Amino acid sequence: MTQINVQDLERRLWLEGSPAYEEILAPDCIMAFAAPVGILRGAAIHQSLKALPRWDDVEISETDLAQPDDSTLVHAYRAVGHREGDAPYRAYCTSTYRRTGEGWCLIQHQQTPD
Repeated sequence: MTQINVQDLERRLWLEGSPAYEEILAPDCIMAFAAPVGILRGAAIHQSLKALPRWDDVEISETDLAQPDDSTLVHAYRAVGHREGDAPYRAYCTSTYRRTGEGWCLIQHQQTPD
């Protein structure tokens, strides 16, 4: 998996919402966000999407990629999310992917507001 492929997956999660999450997330995925969201796992992630509008655009920069073994990939990046009528949302993010028989799935995602 190249860095371009990982960034494409990340963009889909930021922009597409539920369909992308259902396709890319592992059932036991854990996500951590600043308050008031906090820590979400599995079905709670999908439920939280229903109340949140998607981003109109996202800029991904300052990327780094680590692959400690053949089945694990860690992507770190800075994101700037844009939504009409809102100030840009800036965060440093990490996402961990696990290789399965069907491809790569997200097992962890974390955002630290910038």
